[in-house]
Amino acid sequence: MALLEPTNPQASVTGFPGMSDAQLGSVAEDRLATAIQLSAPGTVAVAIPLLDLGFDLYPRRIRTLRAHPVQVKARSFLERDGEYQASVGSLHPDPNGYVLLPYIPPPDWQLHPRLWVIPIPEFLKLAQPHGDGYLFSGYLDARFVSSATNQFLIDTDDLHRQWLDRIPGWKRPVHGPRLSTHSSTEEVPRPASRAFGKYGELWLSSQLMRAGLQNVALAQDRLRVDCVDLLLHDLRSLAIGGLVIHTSSLNARGIVQFRIRHDTFFIDPNLFVIILPCLDDGTLHDTAFVIPAADIPSVTTASSDRGDPGYQGSFRLDPLAEKMRPYAVPMKDLGVAVLDRVFRGRLSDPAKPAA
Repeated sequence: MALLEPTNPQASVTGFPGMSDAQLGSVAEDRLATAIQLSAPGTVAVAIPLLDLGFDLYPRRIRTLRAHPVQVKARSFLERDGEYQASVGSLHPDPNGYVLLPYIPPPDWQLHPRLWVIPIPEFLKLAQPHGDGYLFSGYLDARFVSSATNQFLIDTDDLHRQWLDRIPGWKRPVHGPRLSTHSSTEEVPRPASRAFGKYGELWLSSQLMRAGLQNVALAQDRLRVDCVDLLLHDLRSLAIGGLVIHTSSLNARGIVQFRIRHDTFFIDPNLFVIILPCLDDGTLHDTAFVIPAADIPSVTTASSDRGDPGYQGSFRLDPLAEKMRPYAVPMKDLGVAVLDRVFRGRLSDPAKPAA
C-alpha cells in the first residue's frame, strides 16, 4: 500500500519523521546500485562519485568505458490521488545520462517494483520547468494510457533487460587485448600491499580534484571488478575517461616494476595507466608516468602470477629508460597533465563552473 502525502510539514520531504532528504537519497542510491549489480552480475560495475557534482551513480559495462551518469531522485510518499511528484533542482544535459525516479516507502525503505528510467534529453522534454529546475509527475500504475511517462516505467527486478541492454552500444562485444607472443612468460610476484596502492589512488584523486575543481567528477566502483581505479567525467565536454593507477616502489637497483592483470585489462582511447614511483620512506618520486592503455602491450612483457597472465612493466628511473620518456610527467603537474591527456585539451578553465 502506498504511503500518501504526510500531514506533518516536517516530514513532507521524505514522508516519514526522522528521515532527512539527504538520508533518503543515500538509501535510494544504495538500493539502486545493488539492484543494478544484481540484475546483471558479471557484466556491470557501478561507480560512486567521490564528491557529488550532480550525478549519483555511474553504471559501466565491465572492461569498457561505456559508463552512463545517473541522477537519482527518490520519493517516499505519493500525493493524495497516488501521483508521484519529484523536483530536480539542477541537471547536467548529458545526452548519455539518465534520471532514475524510484519510490521507496517506509517502514521497510525498499524499492517499489516499478520505477522511471528516463534518458536526460527525454526528461527535459517531459518535466515541467519549475524555478531553476524541473518538476516531474506520473503514476506508478500507469493509470493514464496516454501519459508520455509510461514508456519509461520499468520493472525494478529487470533493469538489465529493460534498461541496460537497450542502451545503444551497451551490448557490443567486449574484446580484451592479446598478450604478446614474442616474449617468454616470466613468473613475477604480486604487489606487496593493497594499502600502498590505495595511498597512491587517494593522492592522485586529490590532485585531480584540485586541477578539475567543479568541472570534473571522480568516481570509484563500489566493488572493483576490472582494471579501472578511477572514472573521470568531464562535466563540460561530457566525456568519460578512466585511470588504472599503480603505486610502485623502487627496488635496490632503482628499477620500477608494475603488473597489470590481463583478464581485467582493456584498451580504450580514454583509458590511461598511471605509474607513481615511490621511495622507501613513502615519498613520491619527482616523476610520474601517464601511459595510454593501447601502449601497454608495447612497453611490457608477458608475465604469469601462479597461472594468472598479465603485463609486466619494468624500467630504470635514473637514468630514465628511453621507452618511458614519452610518458614522463613532473609529479607536481600530474593532475593537470592527466586531465589534459584524458580529455585531449577539451577541459575548459577550471575556474569557470560547468553549466
